Amino acid sequence: MNHPYAYLIGDLFFLAVWVALFFARKDLRREMLIMSVVGSLFAPLAFIYLPDYWYPDHIIGNSPIGIEDFLFAFVIAGIGATLYESIFGKTHALCECRKRGPRGILTIVIIASAVLIALPLFFGLNSIYSSYIAFGIIFVFIMYFRRDLLAQSLMSGALVTLLMLLFYQVWIVLYPGIIQHWWKLENISGILILGTPLEELVWGFSWGIVGGAVYEFARGVGLRKLK
Repeated sequence: MNHPYAYLIGDLFFLAVWVALFFARKDLRREMLIMSVVGSLFAPLAFIYLPDYWYPDHIIGNSPIGIEDFLFAFVIAGIGATLYESIFGKTHALCECRKRGPRGILTIVIIASAVLIALPLFFGLNSIYSSYIAFGIIFVFIMYFRRDLLAQSLMSGALVTLLMLLFYQVWIVLYPGIIQHWWKLENISGILILGTPLEELVWGFSWGIVGGAVYEFARGVGLRKLK
């Protein structure tokens, strides 16, 4: 059974969260927009998951990459970057830390992207697990220079994980059996937490620990309590 609109409906859930955060926190709009645009640029990397992890339906048919991939990358990037600040009432503040040049950040992102592609292609590692390693490389790079961002990073990871778990509770009610239809559970752990593949939650945490700190890292700023 095909579900041509299920991916788009899922995106709309996250888009609603994105819009709520955008209008609730004017001071974070710049961060949200920048991170969302940057995130959408990496949407084509979604093709790496198709051979061994999942194969979702798209509204445009059997295309391996659809508008849904770009929309999801856009909204999850903005959410991951600002969810912690929004929930805990934090805003940006000057800190005694040096702004990182774009060259270093671009280099580590390219390295992580190369790892994401190379591990499944040349070493047979499942793509979802290679994505954890790719995010981990960026996380370690950030923490090497900015250990003050550790708590913020971990909390962001936890919040994105919880948000994804909440999403799946709604989504699998709307589309019963879709997990078994789209996900290649035989290639991964097969563990479901409240019906949600464990790997999806770990992916959310992996992205959250990176997305929750990378903007502050790049801009050379910290956080303070919002007055």
